[in-house]
Amino acid sequence: MKNVLFNIGLAIVWCSLTASFSEWNFIAGLAVGAVVIEGYTLSLAETHYFGNGVRLVRFTGYYLRLLVQSNLQVTQVVFNPSRLAPRIVRYPVKGMSAVERTTLANAVTLTPGTLTIDESPDGEWLYIHTMFGRDSGEVRREIDDLRSHLRKGVFA
Repeated sequence: MKNVLFNIGLAIVWCSLTASFSEWNFIAGLAVGAVVIEGYTLSLAETHYFGNGVRLVRFTGYYLRLLVQSNLQVTQVVFNPSRLAPRIVRYPVKGMSAVERTTLANAVTLTPGTLTIDESPDGEWLYIHTMFGRDSGEVRREIDDLRSHLRKGVFA
């Protein structure tokens, strides 16, 4: 986050130095600032500035694919209700921060066919309703996969 704010600050400095505050000049300042920050983070052996954006784009692609698959699954159930197997699954979230738990719960809820119902009072479990829960182990593995992609793509 601090690098993003630093980049915006560099873009403002760029606009001041070029004496032009147009949208395109600001975007050019953001590009120049991103290159400067990338060089700076490389010299300090920190996480790459561009790497954060790439990871976020990968997660977005993964999540969009997941949304399409889930929508197709729900559509199939509309035409063939015998595939419906509702179940409530208790999913462990111990060791995740409150922001990570909330983001995971929202990602699960936004996916068609699943809904985060509640979080345990101690914050160690999420209760998730799924329309396709024939095997609770498979549901947990799918949520594990989402959790892994969230950690790598958003919280890395």
